[in-house]
Amino acid sequence: MRLPLLAGSYTARSPIAQCMRCVNYYPERNPEGSLVPFTHYQRPGLVPVAQGPVAPVRALYQQSDEVGGFTVIGQSVYYIDPNFALTLLGQLSVAGNGPCSFTDNGTSIVLVDGSSIGYFVDVATHTFGTITDGTHTFTGANMVDVIDGYVLWNIPQTPSFGSTLENTITFDGLFQGSKNGYPDLLRAIKCWKQQIFLGGGLKSEIWVDAGNPLFPFARLPGASIEHGVAAPFSVSVHDISVFWLAKNLQGGYIVLSQKGYETRRISNHAVELAIRKMAKTGTVADAIGYCYQQDGHAFYVLQFPTGNQTWVFDEAMGDPMMAWHQRAWANPTDGSLDRDRSNCHAFINGRNVVGDWQNGALYALDLDTYTDTVGGNVGAIQYIKTFPHVGIGRSGDGRARQLDGKRGQIWEFKADIECGNGPLDVNGNPAMISLRYSQDRGKTFNQAPLQSSGKPGEWLTQPKWPGLGIGRDNILELAHNIAGPAALNGGWVDLEVLEDVP
Repeated sequence: MRLPLLAGSYTARSPIAQCMRCVNYYPERNPEGSLVPFTHYQRPGLVPVAQGPVAPVRALYQQSDEVGGFTVIGQSVYYIDPNFALTLLGQLSVAGNGPCSFTDNGTSIVLVDGSSIGYFVDVATHTFGTITDGTHTFTGANMVDVIDGYVLWNIPQTPSFGSTLENTITFDGLFQGSKNGYPDLLRAIKCWKQQIFLGGGLKSEIWVDAGNPLFPFARLPGASIEHGVAAPFSVSVHDISVFWLAKNLQGGYIVLSQKGYETRRISNHAVELAIRKMAKTGTVADAIGYCYQQDGHAFYVLQFPTGNQTWVFDEAMGDPMMAWHQRAWANPTDGSLDRDRSNCHAFINGRNVVGDWQNGALYALDLDTYTDTVGGNVGAIQYIKTFPHVGIGRSGDGRARQLDGKRGQIWEFKADIECGNGPLDVNGNPAMISLRYSQDRGKTFNQAPLQSSGKPGEWLTQPKWPGLGIGRDNILELAHNIAGPAALNGGWVDLEVLEDVP
């Protein structure tokens, strides 16, 4: 019988509840009436498009005229031309590795890096310089954004934010406002759908351009949010939604989206467990979030640098119980699965581009590439998907039967996976698919023999594993590094429900 393939990652506090991993695969819901409800596809590979100095890529930005883009790599600020050539514009005055923030009003680009200094780039000439403000209104910032021609920034270590005058990078000492619904500090500022998200440490607010003559912006009555921001750079926007890693007066950590005036929890208990464990052993305050869209999937990518994990929410899936998967980079030094290489994102020159957190490289996210090229080395991507607990089999006469705590003997498992598309290795052999299985409710796993994914053109290859033994609660997990299309529909299991014996 077909073993259903439920979407996403979900590893609960106890494996007896659920212990599904989904690494470098993402689910896509099929139309009603399809053979299977979900098919899992491989995440995009990393294709280098530009190389800067060996340092973290701290920001990427597509300017409003859509001609090229900008990036900060270490202390260096570059223009990215339409052919992805990098032109050095200048240097930041303060060394650092943390995220930077760009925005522009159509004529000037503003850049901040968390220091007391801000920078500008002329959109037309790419002239780079340091912001000067005789009114002393601007004293540096962590984040900038733009609304209606006004450039907004947070005033560090205060509940306040400032604004330039309209369509200029000039300042007025009266152009300041304060988050006033709750006396916590302002942690993040984002503009979306002509509104301003002011994320505090414990509570947040929505402001709008009210057209006031002394200071244009005002708090939107009744639009308070009873959650704050646990990681300032986790805040990201896609379409009409704001996403962030949240906490509040009652505790943390959950992932939220704000759509209109609805605040929605999009994390699930398994994701929150993973975040809590990272917070307990280190910190999650350095989490970085970005959004990108590809083939109709709107992905919110949440990076945990200290925790060394990457979690991804797919808004196209909708259901938080099924919409999360993990991404990882296979470290060639020791074979470990480390966090994804991306540190930031922008849509530049018609491509989804991300910056490396370590080596100064810019990559295109390419759905037709099934490898990661990092530091000049083409590396395999490790794809992993765990099936849910097997709870149904057949009796000796072939009728379907629930296990109901009885033992089950797996006579055979067959993978429903796309085969015959991967290249041959140096010895002329196709990539192999591994299966590991647990017969003790996910506490331990055994390794089954490797099976072939088929030579190029052998599309009807069907990996199968006979004789997987007897267990009272069986769990199966597929893994491979096929460098070609290998969509996964699920599998079939021949499991016989056995009568209990003394």
